[in-house]
Amino acid sequence: MTTLTGCPGEEDCNDALGGISRVDDLILLTPLQNTYNVGDVITFKISVPATNDYFYGETINLLQETNDHKPKITTAYDNLFIGNQLVFIKGSQGAYVNWFNLAYDDQTNLYELEIKITLNKIGNYILQTNDSVEFQGSSKCNRFRLDTNILHNEPGPGDFEFTVQ
Repeated sequence: MTTLTGCPGEEDCNDALGGISRVDDLILLTPLQNTYNVGDVITFKISVPATNDYFYGETINLLQETNDHKPKITTAYDNLFIGNQLVFIKGSQGAYVNWFNLAYDDQTNLYELEIKITLNKIGNYILQTNDSVEFQGSSKCNRFRLDTNILHNEPGPGDFEFTVQ
C-alpha cells in the first residue's frame, strides 16, 4: 500500500531532484599529461550551456528553471586542490576544498568554472573522476544534477592518474 501525504502551505513536489543526467567528459584538464614538473600550470575547466537537452530528452533552460546563477560542482577528489596554488579565472571556491561555484555568463549563456592550478605538491595523483554539478533554485523543487567526469584516456568515470616530479 502506498500513501502520499502533503503539508498545507508547503511547496508540493514529488521528487528530490527535478532531473538527473549523465554527460561524460565535460571537465577538461589541460594540458593532459602523465607527468608534470613542480611549478607547471594546468587548467581545470568546465562549461555547461544553460540551455541544453541533457534532461528529459527535451530542451530546457536551467537558468529559467532554477534561477541559479552559481551552481555547485562537487568533485570526488580533493588531492588536486590541496597543496597546490589555485587561481580562479571564472567561478569561485565553495564551502569545502572539493566544492566550487560555476559562474553564469549572460553573454554566452554558459555556466563556467576555470581554475589555473600551479602544481606545487610532488607525488602521484589518483583522481577518482566522477563529479556532479547541482543546479538548485530557492526551493527544494526544480533541482537538477548533472553527473560528469574529466575527459581522459579512458571513457566515462574512473581513475585518472598522473605524477608531479
